[in-house]
Amino acid sequence: MGKMNFGSYSFNISHEEKIFFPKSKITKGELINYYNNIAEIMLPHIQNRPVSMLRLPDGIKGESFFQKEASDYFPGWIKTKKIKKQGGSVHHVICNNKATLVYLANQACITPHVWLSKINKLKYPDRLIFDLDPPGENFNFGKVKSSAKIFYKFLSEELKLNTFLMTTGSRGLHVVIPIYANDDFDYVRGFGQNITKIIAERHPKELTIEVRKNKRKGRIFLDTARNGYAQTAVPPYSIRPKENAPVAAPIDWDELSNKKLDSQSYNIKNIFKRLDKIPDPWKDINQNKNSLKKADKILKDIMKDELG
Repeated sequence: MGKMNFGSYSFNISHEEKIFFPKSKITKGELINYYNNIAEIMLPHIQNRPVSMLRLPDGIKGESFFQKEASDYFPGWIKTKKIKKQGGSVHHVICNNKATLVYLANQACITPHVWLSKINKLKYPDRLIFDLDPPGENFNFGKVKSSAKIFYKFLSEELKLNTFLMTTGSRGLHVVIPIYANDDFDYVRGFGQNITKIIAERHPKELTIEVRKNKRKGRIFLDTARNGYAQTAVPPYSIRPKENAPVAAPIDWDELSNKKLDSQSYNIKNIFKRLDKIPDPWKDINQNKNSLKKADKILKDIMKDELG
C-alpha cells in the first residue's frame, strides 16, 4: 500500500501487514482499505461532528484508549475544532473528507465515535439515541428485535416521529430520532428519558430503565445516557473492535422480521455486498428531522394518564 494520495493530501501507511483481529486474521491494511472504500457512504453521517478516537495500536487484543485531543503530529490539513471544557480545552478532529477518515484508520482508530451535535451548534443535538442493551452476550436477540418493534410502534404511531434503526456491531440495536437542533441536551435527554419510562412501565417483564445491573433481572436496558453534551455514539458503518470486524449497520424497520439478523450480522467482509443490494437506509435521515414540541405535548399527556 505504501503511500496514499487524496488530491493534495498524502501520507504513508504503516504496519499494514499487522494482524488486528487475530482469529479472523484481518489486518490493519484491510481496516484502512475498508474505511477508504466506505468513506463516501459514511462521511455524511460524521461530517462536522467532533470525533473521539478509539485507538488499538496492537489490534483488538492489545491496549485500547480513547483519544479526544488531536495529536501534535497530525498533518495541518486535518480539520480540528477547539472546544472548551472545565479547566481547559480540547482540539477534536472533524472528519469531513476521505483523507481524514483513512488517516485515522492508519492511526489504529478502529472505531471513531462522534458527538450527537455539530460544530455550528454544539449544545443543540440533532440526534436522539436509544440504546437497546441486552443483559449478556448470548441473550436471545429476538427479544432485542421485539423491543425495537415496541419502540417503533410507540414513536411512529403515538408520537408521530420519524425513526431510524441500526445494528450496533456489538450487542444491541440503536433506535435513532433525527431532530432539528433547536433544543439543548438537557431537554432532549429528558424527552428521551420520559419515552423510556412509559415503554418500561408498559413492558416491565421485558424492559427496564434500571441503571444498576444487579437490578435489571435479565431485562433489556433502555439506555439514554448518550444524549448528553460531549457524549458520543458509534456512527453508521464504523467497525467495532470484535472478531470478524462487525460493522454498525443501518437497517430498515422491516428487516427486524429477518430471523437471522443479529447485532453483528454485517461486517468488513459482507457490508459492501449488502450495500450493492440495499442502499444506505439512512441516506435520507437529514431530510426526515423531527420537531419535538408537538410530540412532547403528546408524551406528557400520556405520562399524566398512565403514570399519574
